[in-house]
Amino acid sequence: MQRVLVVLLTGVIVLGGCSSSKKVYSANGATVTTDARENTVTVQSSEGTMKMGNDAVDVASLGVPVYAGAKQDEGAVSVSGDKGSAQMTAFTTGDSFDKVYQFYHSKMPAGSEKMKLDQGESSVAEFVTGSDKPGDVQTMVMISEKDGKTSIVITKGTNRR
Repeated sequence: MQRVLVVLLTGVIVLGGCSSSKKVYSANGATVTTDARENTVTVQSSEGTMKMGNDAVDVASLGVPVYAGAKQDEGAVSVSGDKGSAQMTAFTTGDSFDKVYQFYHSKMPAGSEKMKLDQGESSVAEFVTGSDKPGDVQTMVMISEKDGKTSIVITKGTNRR
């Protein structure tokens, strides 16, 4: 896995100076590819695939609603391999924590709220569906507020073993 990370970092550094056409690099048994717009980097190795960037996650496949008007942050990540798969992306909105919390509280299944904490100027809430048992899908929605902005992080994973 460390070898994949070295290749990945090398690829990201090299990709920084590339033109806008699709690029493919191979080293140490891994292939690093950037899309034509250089929005997404894909690393393929014998251990699996990792995608990073704006187009790394298909938001519709997350299985939970995205808060209306929330803007997707840069830097989504998806990984897949023999042991499982995971996707993570974040969104930001200027709407209050309470408004976003109420939205997810009404949209997520009963019993999925695992935590809600208000402390001073900060608030955080977490909703989880599914389990981490082999073959099951688990989805987590984490909501937090800081500096007048509300962040929504959605993570979806599948454990294959």
